[in-house]
Amino acid sequence: MNGNAKVTLSAPTSGAYSGVLFYGDRTGTAAQSTFNGTADSLLTGAIYFPRQQVNYLGNFSGNGGCTQVVADTIQWSGSTTIKQDCTSLGMKNIPATQSVQLVE
Repeated sequence: MNGNAKVTLSAPTSGAYSGVLFYGDRTGTAAQSTFNGTADSLLTGAIYFPRQQVNYLGNFSGNGGCTQVVADTIQWSGSTTIKQDCTSLGMKNIPATQSVQLVE
């Protein structure tokens, strides 16, 4: 998502992929997914890219939704805003399994 994109997406609420908004193959090749620019979007669900880098750059605002991110690497930059506690939407918390290192 880039520029002035305004996108509203929600994960399914039942079935095998309940709660999963974006899914990347855990055995696939490394790649990147970027949420960029002044995108003002409502994304509700988990972003599952275990072999990819997920970038939140610029002034991306996912404030109105709720997004949980599972990725190989996450890069935050600019004024990015997301809400990640999705328990009010019936989603379970995703516990962190590794330490987080912030790089400025």
